[in-house]
Amino acid sequence: MTDENIRILLVDDDEDDYILTRDYFTDLGESRFELEWASTYEAGLAAIKNKQHHVYLLDYRLGERDGLELLQRAVALGISAPIILLTSQGDRDLDLQVMEMGASDYLNKSTLTSELLERSIRYALERVHTEEDLRESAAIPAHNVPKIIFSIYVKTSDFFAICCRK
Repeated sequence: MTDENIRILLVDDDEDDYILTRDYFTDLGESRFELEWASTYEAGLAAIKNKQHHVYLLDYRLGERDGLELLQRAVALGISAPIILLTSQGDRDLDLQVMEMGASDYLNKSTLTSELLERSIRYALERVHTEEDLRESAAIPAHNVPKIIFSIYVKTSDFFAICCRK
């Protein structure tokens, strides 16, 4: 990643979870993370439409709506930034479902740490950069490049290789 600040939008209707997430970034001792909070589905959708963030953290439960609906809307809007779903429940089927829907990761809040959150964000951003490099090198339109779940990426001045699993 570059030295550029990383703008993160957290969409979560629970202020305590916002404070906890903010504290995770504070615990890292790095000032490169800029966390913005949207406390409702509607405020989150409005912020997502602006496409001003590098990463989106969506809570699974958002009042009468949920993070899955917001994930679907974000994907339909063509958001290319990583979207990470946060939940209070560990559910493998839900995990697989959100990844299939386009999420970069699925994290259980009960086991979340500042290091795990930072690593998830770092890996998700690297996958996006890999996808962008793949599109640029192959001149493939963005809508034809699948989301990459796992990748190995090697690039030197005279060699370029990508091995990925969709």
